[in-house]
Amino acid sequence: MVFILIIAFLLSLILGKLLLPLLRRLKIGQVVRDDGPKEHLKKAGTPTMGGIIFIIPVVGCALYFTKGDMLTAVACIVILLSGAIGFIDDLLKIRRHNKDGLKPMLKTFCFIAVSLAYAIYVVYFTEIGSDIVIPFTDSLQTFHIPGWIYVIFIVFFYNAVINAVNFTDGVDGLCGSVTCMIFVFFALASHIIFKNDDMTYISLALCGSLLAYLIYNVHPAKVMMGDTGSLALGGAVALVSINLRIPWIILIAGIIYVIEILSSVIQVLHYKRTKKRVFLMAPIHHHFELLHWSENKIVLVFTAVSFAGGIAAYFML
Repeated sequence: MVFILIIAFLLSLILGKLLLPLLRRLKIGQVVRDDGPKEHLKKAGTPTMGGIIFIIPVVGCALYFTKGDMLTAVACIVILLSGAIGFIDDLLKIRRHNKDGLKPMLKTFCFIAVSLAYAIYVVYFTEIGSDIVIPFTDSLQTFHIPGWIYVIFIVFFYNAVINAVNFTDGVDGLCGSVTCMIFVFFALASHIIFKNDDMTYISLALCGSLLAYLIYNVHPAKVMMGDTGSLALGGAVALVSINLRIPWIILIAGIIYVIEILSSVIQVLHYKRTKKRVFLMAPIHHHFELLHWSENKIVLVFTAVSFAGGIAAYFML
């Protein structure tokens, strides 16, 4: 268990050293939103697509340590496809020199296609089926949902999670730190409670790789994960929770994701109705930036909240 954490960390650390000069040479630079905080304009040109730093080691370690387990292989395919959608999105933004990547409808179609294929496989071709663990039951009792309903749920769930994680990627080190805490929870829960070594390996590989990535991404960031990274992480969070039969746990362990996306929804709906804003800027991490919180302070506080959410989630199982 410790070995995979160390190997994933070292592989990501080395890949980061090799990738950064290449990204600079190819001028793969971040395109910054002109409607975001003005302080972010100085980040324009910072190497992006840094998600590659942790995606490749995670997939490699997971496949190697699980000895090609079919469910793990499918999980890795979902992570790769999610990251690939983000990669294309990032590439289009860079080529066009603006924030417009894939068209929203096309991106949504891609998400639905990936999640639908994964949902059908999990529900009808694995022992996971359409059962969900009931919280606060010591024997991990499950509640059965009709297969077709659960397939639809997984599609909506995947799309919600992947967008929520993407929303969280707006401050140096924020998405990586918050997501690392969530995979610490998944690693402990899958190993101690569920006795699921395959999901433990994926979770530990993600923890190790994200820790190495954060060395390059803490403020001031040397590289951004881009949609390549955030969408891959969203896919990973969704599939691990589904594979452990605890999708509802994201409401607790992923509390920051929930707050981030809710803040944006509340802001849009309230502004449409009243022409007034609830927050200075949404998602909520920008609100705190405009209250003059440093990026490091935001990351520290949000990570602490994620850690607390992970503890609360663990004791609900």
